[in-house]
Amino acid sequence: MTNFKKSTVIRTGLAVLILTMLISACATEAQFLTQTQPSALNTALTRGRFELNCPDATGTVLSKKMTYINGVGIGMGGGAGYEWGEYTVGVKGCGKSVVYETMCRDSDNCNAFAGNGRILDAVQGQ
Repeated sequence: MTNFKKSTVIRTGLAVLILTMLISACATEAQFLTQTQPSALNTALTRGRFELNCPDATGTVLSKKMTYINGVGIGMGGGAGYEWGEYTVGVKGCGKSVVYETMCRDSDNCNAFAGNGRILDAVQGQ
């Protein structure tokens, strides 16, 4: 095999390996977000029901993404930092609403933070 062919084979192999790693990292993050979403929603709902004084309040996940804290996260398991699932959750009930940023390290470790600390009265007629 000539040096040119060896070089081409090596480059092609590396490209396939890198592409496979990137695809699997994305799937793993998507799986993590899906697995922790119920805990994130429940955490925000628990806080919202308390703050709104409304046991019948409901919640909706408005957005979700992976967040890397204290460095650059590389794939699940982190590089130099920590990876968290970040969810924006809206909670509504009893004529009021509030939005929380909920961070989950795993399904057993979620915290809900008030985005602006305000509880809004719902607009009449909605």
